[in-house]
Amino acid sequence: MNKRFYTLAMLTVAVTLAAMATVPSGYYKSLEGKSNKGLKDAIHSLARPHTKFDYDDLWYYFYETDMKPNSNKQVWDMYSNNQYFFGNQGSTVSGMNKEHSVPNSWWNKIKNEAYSDLHHLVPSDATANNRKSNFPLGEVYNSSFDNGVSKVGTPFSGQGGGATKVFEPDDEYKGDFARMYFYVATVYQDLTWTNTWMFDNYTDSNWKTLNAWAVDLLLKWSREDPVSDKEIARNDAVFIRQNNRNPYIDDPELCEYVWGNRAGQAYDPSHGGTVNPDPDPDPSEVILYTPTQGTILNFGDVELGKSRTLTLYVKGINFTGDVTLRLYRYNYEMFSIPSTTISADAVCSETGYPLEITYTPTTLGEHKAKLLLSGGGMVGSVGVDITANCLESVYVDVEGDLNGDGIVDIDDVNVLINIILEKPLTVEIPENQDPDMNGDGVVDVDDVNQIINIVLGKV
Repeated sequence: MNKRFYTLAMLTVAVTLAAMATVPSGYYKSLEGKSNKGLKDAIHSLARPHTKFDYDDLWYYFYETDMKPNSNKQVWDMYSNNQYFFGNQGSTVSGMNKEHSVPNSWWNKIKNEAYSDLHHLVPSDATANNRKSNFPLGEVYNSSFDNGVSKVGTPFSGQGGGATKVFEPDDEYKGDFARMYFYVATVYQDLTWTNTWMFDNYTDSNWKTLNAWAVDLLLKWSREDPVSDKEIARNDAVFIRQNNRNPYIDDPELCEYVWGNRAGQAYDPSHGGTVNPDPDPDPSEVILYTPTQGTILNFGDVELGKSRTLTLYVKGINFTGDVTLRLYRYNYEMFSIPSTTISADAVCSETGYPLEITYTPTTLGEHKAKLLLSGGGMVGSVGVDITANCLESVYVDVEGDLNGDGIVDIDDVNVLINIILEKPLTVEIPENQDPDMNGDGVVDVDDVNQIINIVLGKV
């Protein structure tokens, strides 16, 4: 996000100081001395293990990651100038979608970790999202849609990777999108990419994942639109919930080591401008990278009589003994863990230990607990806040004014057509209802027609 009234020196200082508060000491030590493919693989290993959320609960997390500060709960929308506001936490914001910045159709909509990864999922104006479709990023030569923030149209020569249209965000957000794409191209480099406009399938010789024209475009946007306070704050907010960071936000030069003007150089986490607060910690110091103090594990909405399990990665270095776990306080009896200890070897492994925490509510309402991690040579302890909400049933009501313009018309239908094949939307039946609305065994235009009738109140 570009703040043009800052000098570069001021911006670098702001980035460094803001991130130092939350990046654990030595967090990027494993990248030191690596270059090219080895560096990208090391970033992948560092950032890939993380808590996977349920896609249907993303509005719980957007409430915490995408609210404008001091704004009366306004949603930060990078796709339009329309003003949207959060209601209760977890409630869908009318007129908005949950948008994959890297279209999920590019990996065949497989519902893996990438499908609900907060580092590249953001709330989006529904109309802009609809017009953006699954087009690649690019610079628009002749626009067919322009709302003042998002543009869609034919690309300049050399861009688009063969696509007839591209999506161009506002200058203020071009760097944001570039760093999201760098993150996905690294953390999910092992996905099978069925759309290769920008991405290509990873091999030992083709390890960059991004096509050459895409690299040029993203590096340009990253350089012209430096990391902003908004990106830093969001990276921190995602970290304490998802247990991983976007390294390309923490260190704006990292993309240059992988794809740009520092390619081939050995990565030095103490280089000028780095945000890593202590790239050379005491080699024997016991450090817990994740979770950190203040980590929040939010289970979202769970129906009474059902349960949900989330994975919290416990990862660190130099542990000398078992880590002890304890659930306590509030409604701790509704949460469970498979063991009360984790071995030092498991904590110090490359991916860390995947601790499964299960929520099995026995009463309706909001529930909380604390998870305490101690021992193993740590000084003090680390506490994780656990929250959840139990409902009698989980409903989605799609009838009426969905885009918030005060009328019920074809624009509201378009909001649903855009996402009906991706997310089940029904009236007063559980969210896990199959999108095959008419039960004929296929999801097609007949199901869309059923939704149209629902929206217009004819069913």
